[in-house]
Amino acid sequence: MRVVRNTCSPETTTMKKDVSAGLQNRLYRERFPEGLHPTRQTILKVVKRLKETGCVISRPRVRIPRNVGRKVQPEDVLAYALAHPYSSSKMISENCGLSESRVWTILNESGAHLYRSTPVQGLLPRHAERRYTWCNFVMNILEDHLTFLEA
Repeated sequence: MRVVRNTCSPETTTMKKDVSAGLQNRLYRERFPEGLHPTRQTILKVVKRLKETGCVISRPRVRIPRNVGRKVQPEDVLAYALAHPYSSSKMISENCGLSESRVWTILNESGAHLYRSTPVQGLLPRHAERRYTWCNFVMNILEDHLTFLEA
């Protein structure tokens, strides 16, 4: 990670002596008369930052990764998926500390797939006659039209 140091100009350090929002607003308008000017709220924020940090440049926010200090290996994800075969990608991602997309990538690269049961209508013994009729229908159609099921 690259650290950027914020340096303040000598002009900024001299501004620290008389830091009033009204004065800074007036000085800004004198220095940059054309174009749009920042709002009073913006000037107040900059003055507040100058008082607190000694610099007008806002420091960039540092993003902390989700899995700091622990490197999750693909084996961990696969082990969890095998131990909990009915778990979702969301559940695996929460337990392993990874994003759902990373879990999917690991599972797809390893050739593993999440199991998700899909309820379907079961065949009952009383449906035997209908199954027999359907199979005969398909067999007869295929004799005449070989590409019937391809469409």
